[in-house]
Amino acid sequence: MRLKTWHVLGYLFGLIVALEPSYIHPDEHFQSLEVMMIKIMGIKGTIPWEFKPESAARSFVPLYITYGPLLYLNKYILHLSSGVALMYLVRIQNYIVFMYLSKLALQFLLDSKLDRKKASFYISTSYIIWAYQTHSFSNSLESIILLLVLSLFRILIKDSSDRSFNHYKTCVVLGILVTLGVFNRITFLAFILLPCVPTFHLFYSKHLKSLCVSAISFICSCLLFVFLDKTIYGSDDWCVTPLNNLLYNLQDANLAQHGLHPRYTHVLVNVPQMLGPIMVFFVSKKQKINLALLSCISGLLILSLFRHQELRFLVPLFPLFCISIDLEKLNTFPYPKLIAKTWVAFNIVFGIIMGSLHQRGVVTAIQRLAEKQEHVDVHLWWKTYSPPTWLYMNNNLTVSTTNFVNSAERLDNVDFGITVDHVVDLKGCDYELFEFGLMSFLNSTSHGICLIIPKSTDKGVQKFRTKHEDVRFQVLWETPFSLDLDHIDFTDLSTLQPGMTIYQIDRL
Repeated sequence: MRLKTWHVLGYLFGLIVALEPSYIHPDEHFQSLEVMMIKIMGIKGTIPWEFKPESAARSFVPLYITYGPLLYLNKYILHLSSGVALMYLVRIQNYIVFMYLSKLALQFLLDSKLDRKKASFYISTSYIIWAYQTHSFSNSLESIILLLVLSLFRILIKDSSDRSFNHYKTCVVLGILVTLGVFNRITFLAFILLPCVPTFHLFYSKHLKSLCVSAISFICSCLLFVFLDKTIYGSDDWCVTPLNNLLYNLQDANLAQHGLHPRYTHVLVNVPQMLGPIMVFFVSKKQKINLALLSCISGLLILSLFRHQELRFLVPLFPLFCISIDLEKLNTFPYPKLIAKTWVAFNIVFGIIMGSLHQRGVVTAIQRLAEKQEHVDVHLWWKTYSPPTWLYMNNNLTVSTTNFVNSAERLDNVDFGITVDHVVDLKGCDYELFEFGLMSFLNSTSHGICLIIPKSTDKGVQKFRTKHEDVRFQVLWETPFSLDLDHIDFTDLSTLQPGMTIYQIDRL
């Protein structure tokens, strides 16, 4: 099949994957749609620590700009009652907006039409764009803002030799976009650090008034964002959310709660997992330096200083790597078409895994439960990703989870007397705590309890059934289409079993 055909099919695959219920990481829900649905739709759900007034480590402004229009459209016009349908709308929006703006950015960042086609091909056929970019991560918005800022840098640099081009309007927009990027994620500064150097040297050093315009635009935008966050949080103090976020992430003890990684993880694990076969274009010592590659270098260097390293943090760099591929190197490889074909196969495989199957059962289970019940009884989630409780679209929901006391996981915050509209996230707790929680609810209600669990950890259910013969387990729903990659034990092949099960549990 011709590469041009794969290029076109890439766009189609992107739309298909956007409409798949995969679940890559809890932050795609809890740091975006969960808090926005609580604010706009008034549903009950989970407010993560970042969005609690005492922490104020995330800004609401980027979320209102990105998702506010669509959510208000649904509230007053569409009236969609299905959370999953609304999630799909958000993903389609993310995909279309990114594809349009990335095409626009390529016009500024690459001069050659052939280079633009090359970059567009790798962008449109990547599972990173299909899966990660379409999901409601803050990293997805960061990708778009970064492309726009680098495009404006490029405009300024191209006109730097002519002092008559002050680009005041461009500088105003640039100040606003940089503010939006910083308040969306503090890591945005890492991505623009090195690209700022040639921009300041070539343009701003000769256009000091333009520099003042950019600075004033940035400062005014920051003040506006701080004021809006203060209002939304209902705080008496000023909420400088990027600063709060930075101070939190500078502490290794805080990062340890989210998982610590070796500092080489981004470079040796995440970048190869993101680029796959096209890594070969970047192993040479000679690279053409452009704004995109400078952003990749500074982003990788600074993000590697922090010990919590996940692939999604590098998503904004992916289109920049595609822009930085040198076509001259492509022609020096003995089998250039083989690289392209291997690239397509690599992305189809990872597109299916991450874009379709990964923790898919969490979303489809909620969809099933929300469709069948007017209200929720008790839903116990064990050894799954935290359920995105906004998908229940429930105005009366109580959400509980585990807590830690001296490194021991407990259920101190779970009110076992609440047996209606109660969702309990047991996370990955051990069997003993699971048994205690389930028995406590069975002793508190005569209604059935729903247990949602991956098939890969079904041994815990079998152990419970053997020990408690007076408890009945009935399979309400199950699916083989869900991958749990977090509880794999290669010494126990049963942990490789895909799928998700909903059990109805009651006493005989």
